[in-house]
Amino acid sequence: MRTFLLLVFLLSWFQSNGNEYFVDLNGNDDHSGTKSQPFASIFKASEIAMPGDTITVHGGLYRLQKQFRPSRSGTFSKWIFYRSAPKERALFDGGAITKTIDRGDTVRFGRTTQGVFQIQNVNYLRFERIEIQNSKAAGFIVRGPNCKKIILDGCKTTETFNSGIGLWYCDSTLVTNCEISRANNNDQKYYPTTARIRHEAPHEALSVAGATNFEIAYNHIHHCFKEGIDCKEVSKQGVVHHNTVHDLPRQAYYADAWFGLLEDIEFHSNTAYNCFWGFGISVEGKNSELRNIRIHHNLIYNITGSGLHFGVWGSNLLRSDIHIFNNTFYRCGTDSVYSGGVGSIDIHSQNFRDIFIYRNICDKGWNYEMGFSFPREGIENELKTRNFLAAENLFEGLKNKQGGKGQYDVMMYEFLPKDNQLGTAVFRNVEANDFVPLKIPTVKGTGIIWKYPPSPWFGAFEPVRFN
Repeated sequence: MRTFLLLVFLLSWFQSNGNEYFVDLNGNDDHSGTKSQPFASIFKASEIAMPGDTITVHGGLYRLQKQFRPSRSGTFSKWIFYRSAPKERALFDGGAITKTIDRGDTVRFGRTTQGVFQIQNVNYLRFERIEIQNSKAAGFIVRGPNCKKIILDGCKTTETFNSGIGLWYCDSTLVTNCEISRANNNDQKYYPTTARIRHEAPHEALSVAGATNFEIAYNHIHHCFKEGIDCKEVSKQGVVHHNTVHDLPRQAYYADAWFGLLEDIEFHSNTAYNCFWGFGISVEGKNSELRNIRIHHNLIYNITGSGLHFGVWGSNLLRSDIHIFNNTFYRCGTDSVYSGGVGSIDIHSQNFRDIFIYRNICDKGWNYEMGFSFPREGIENELKTRNFLAAENLFEGLKNKQGGKGQYDVMMYEFLPKDNQLGTAVFRNVEANDFVPLKIPTVKGTGIIWKYPPSPWFGAFEPVRFN
């Protein structure tokens, strides 16, 4: 498994004995920036701060008239640290920032994806407990290519037209302990009066587009208007772990290739509930490909569509070398979903190869625990030719409940490959969303040596005991 970048960040970052500059609503930019004579704006503090310095923003609502762009980088051993004062809440409102119209109906601050905080062409910066609201574009944007070693820790965004947080072609970025709500809000208030309202707002709650060596960990994303965490375009070498995503109308977690190759992304120890899809895996862009994706030890429950969905959106091109293991899928799927039949694991696309699914719990899927869009009589042979292997999973059982074709005019057929087990786990307390198995069947090993070794039990959590 990937070594977490978080450890690398913590080992490489320390706060030296630099200066500390203060910002306060009652300050003055003609002051010296000391605690007794604070600046009035984060802009002034950013101009003054040098590598190793700290900028402490006292609590209050700061109504920005223009976008904030940090003006100076730190160094490997002397990061620049932006933070809310301890036990205080510094909230930046972007509602007054001027908007322009680009390409007729695309509403942005400028010609590229922009945020209230635009972190671009700088390195070695840490932002802690900074909050943003009311953005006519995004909240935080970390934008490369000349941008690396950026930490967002404990930050919050709410009410943004674009992403709450976006990582665009940057390197070595950590987003941890952050909260995003009401991202991708397409409300009229985010448009100039002369603009045509689009059918939806752009991007996702937390967008990772073309980023490398990133880590997305321990974040809370909820009550937004599109997808949750999306690793897309040509992102690579990233890990998404210990996040909680809920109450979204689309995918909680998404891997989607655009413009080229998306590869080497790991999703583990995440939770999703009350979303339309749990995980989505697609290749939407033309001339694109997705490969080497690992999805393991995640909990996905109470999902409208499928727990894990191989989507047919866009160009629907090749995805390969995907390893899905030790996940718990519970109550995935509902009646009359637009895509047709849904359930725990939904292989809707037929454009895949080298897929390995093992040691998962699939319990109470709606139409099926595992479904495919191949003709029923040919499923087994189609899977063999594509090197699709699903073994050592625990399926509740056959549903024998056929869904309709849906908008893609394709029937989904239930099929449980051999070398899996039928049965259920007795969870400790489903009503309290505690999915640790109180007791669970013992895995009957097949002798398969998996590339990524699984835990010796079914599902995401170590059971209290085996049957």
